[in-house]
Amino acid sequence: MTDNASAATPANDGTAPAADRGAPRGGVAEAIFAEVETMTAGGAMSKSDAFEDISRRTGRRAGTVAANYYRIARKRGVALEPRTRRGRPPGSGRATADVEAVIATLDEAVKELARLVRRQESELATLRAQAAQFDELKKLIAKNS
Repeated sequence: MTDNASAATPANDGTAPAADRGAPRGGVAEAIFAEVETMTAGGAMSKSDAFEDISRRTGRRAGTVAANYYRIARKRGVALEPRTRRGRPPGSGRATADVEAVIATLDEAVKELARLVRRQESELATLRAQAAQFDELKKLIAKNS
């Protein structure tokens, strides 16, 4: 007896991606690798464009197609170009400039704080002298009253 529920699965109703139908385990990645190599032969198309094209036709995400391609490429020992870094290259100066600016700001803040502490010490000495004079006056007033 045949199970009719399996008759409507994507693998055999004609809607599954071509690489999925009857492909042995790992065969999809092999098929993607071969297709990308064919599409990019002689510089006819970039790999990114090939991944996008296969993605549109098979319904897979372009990242999945790329991952399958590069997995097989590494397995076969294909020389791959290193990824290009995005953003600023290391040591481009921005971080160093930012650190230098922070250090300069902190240095100025510490110097200003030291000036304020010295001025406060001077004011406290003046206030202590005035308080001593006031105490002397209070004693004189108390003695004469």
